Amino acid sequence: MTNIFKMNDKKTSMDTMRPFRIFSIVLLLLLNTTLFAQSYFNPLLLNQLDMTHSRDVALSGANTSDYSSAMSTFSNPANQAGFKGLILSGSFGALTTNENRSYPAIDQFGDVVTNNIYVVSKGIQNTFSGGVTWGSGKLSASLASTPFLTPAFTFKEEIRGSLYSPNINRDPLVGYHHLNQSGVLQASGVSLGTSFGSWSTGLGLRMVNAVDLKNEYGISVLDSSDVSPLAAGESALETESWELDNTPLIVNVGLIKDFGLHWRFSASFQTAYTLESTRQGAIPLYDSELDLPILEWASDSLGTIVNIPARLELGLRMKPSNSLPTSVYVSLAYQDWTQYELSYSDSIIQADTPFEFPMQEAFTISGGIEHWVNDNVPFRAGFRWSESPLDSELSMAVLSGGSGWKSGPLQFDVAVQLSSLAYRYYDIFVPVDMSANTYENVRESKTNYSISVSYSL
Repeated sequence: MTNIFKMNDKKTSMDTMRPFRIFSIVLLLLLNTTLFAQSYFNPLLLNQLDMTHSRDVALSGANTSDYSSAMSTFSNPANQAGFKGLILSGSFGALTTNENRSYPAIDQFGDVVTNNIYVVSKGIQNTFSGGVTWGSGKLSASLASTPFLTPAFTFKEEIRGSLYSPNINRDPLVGYHHLNQSGVLQASGVSLGTSFGSWSTGLGLRMVNAVDLKNEYGISVLDSSDVSPLAAGESALETESWELDNTPLIVNVGLIKDFGLHWRFSASFQTAYTLESTRQGAIPLYDSELDLPILEWASDSLGTIVNIPARLELGLRMKPSNSLPTSVYVSLAYQDWTQYELSYSDSIIQADTPFEFPMQEAFTISGGIEHWVNDNVPFRAGFRWSESPLDSELSMAVLSGGSGWKSGPLQFDVAVQLSSLAYRYYDIFVPVDMSANTYENVRESKTNYSISVSYSL
């Protein structure tokens, strides 16, 4: 394998948010704030995108015991059992990311004077989901297609040279370092739900297919006379498009029990699934010396087989007795990531660098509240805390909120997510004859816009 690069991730720790930052976020229309990154680990674990309906996003996905749209039936297909009529739903989303990388300027006393930002990367990813649900009040069925996973990661670094006296203009642009992974794994399928008495059950089947998956890695040289700052002395930009070699089938089963008018309990189970692909870029490996996962780019294609473990989730919905309609949601999800497996089609790679990173079990606790200010306008807010399967320091806290408007058979819902994350990281592209900068700081922010439209017939 040649032209290999390693992106070595340091242990990540979340910065404590300052009071003024919290105050500013609250003022931003009580929008959804999620602490997650564009994710360096996306190619390893893949970032889950299946909360695409604005209502689900605003409630932090805690409403698994209640129907939102055809897209939400894959989280718990039993929640559509009591639905009556026909409803069409569609959601549009845009995820924008901004990543700043900096290194500390240290004086002769060893004190950090400032952090010099040397790269700013920006990216955008558009998503669409849609579906239809029909129900008789006892039996319901849904067809839906929604983004499920993404390996997206964006990095673009301007490389500056140096000019000396008597030149006036300094730091000319001599080239770029590129790293871009894009595309979505789309899930499409059908779900059924039925009710009998106070019990509801459901079954969902969905298949996963790749949509426009691309990798790009390399160096672009603009000024060949000054290539010393570059990680290579000549342009070497490699791109590839890749797809899944299999069509994974994921099964979701759900159960709901109503206890009177105010309480509802739910349980759902998502089966494990396997993703098979053949590609060059973003191949996950485990480095025993670093005791960290790494990603490699190779000129030769390599087949990978990834087994994602099953997921179990329990949910609760409570409707207090008050004059205005209000619902409170709580959910607890569990996923045993110690069952995560990664293998390669190349027996030599499998023997030399087996993936033995010590993954851990992970719990996710979610809570949400929906309050209808009047018959037309809801207010939604939520909270989520998620353990990371990679390291406890990567656990995430989520605050969320949203609103909408309903007029007869037509309903609009909106949600916006704001996120930030700071961690320390090795330099992705190490300059010639230099070692990786272990003091590099990364600060990421993301904004996720979501608009959903539903029409009942």
